[in-house]
Amino acid sequence: MAGQIILISGPVRSGKSDYAEKMAAQLAGKQATDQQTVAYIATAQAFDEEMTDRIEKHQARRPADWKTFESPYEPWEAVIAGYEAGHRVFLLDCLTMLVTNWLCRQIPDPDQEQILAENEQQEVLDMLEKLCKTASERDDLTLILVTNEVGWGLVPDYPLGRLYRDLSGRCNRQIAQAASKVWLVVMGLPLQLK
Repeated sequence: MAGQIILISGPVRSGKSDYAEKMAAQLAGKQATDQQTVAYIATAQAFDEEMTDRIEKHQARRPADWKTFESPYEPWEAVIAGYEAGHRVFLLDCLTMLVTNWLCRQIPDPDQEQILAENEQQEVLDMLEKLCKTASERDDLTLILVTNEVGWGLVPDYPLGRLYRDLSGRCNRQIAQAASKVWLVVMGLPLQLK
């Protein structure tokens, strides 16, 4: 059986990560082998004290036997390494942080208000296509991705904010197309969209 992709989206603090973690644990339990645990693909980077605290809280609530792969730029490499190590359930948290990482790498000084050319934005979409292809080509693999819905609020009043919002929306749409299941979590309540 080819790999499957599940996308879980929602607003900030909606409970989507909690829902994704429970889903991953349940799926890993159904596929239990001697080596089977969830492979957690972490995309956040700790550049300040507040982000360090957020990361530590996420780590503390995960089961100790889950294997964490730090992957702020090339998540498909974590899928390959984890699969070769015997993992079949992967949880990437989160897609919008991955987009942030790619933008910050391409725009080192956000104060310059530099806007990425279309081909540079396409690099992010190509990266996600590579991730989806890597996951779908591996038998019995499930890749759960958590993402944020960032376009439901105000339109940012600066170009980089609008680029981030638009590119995140495009990325969410691309993953939703590739996914076999899509969930929206709002106020802690999951709603299956696909």
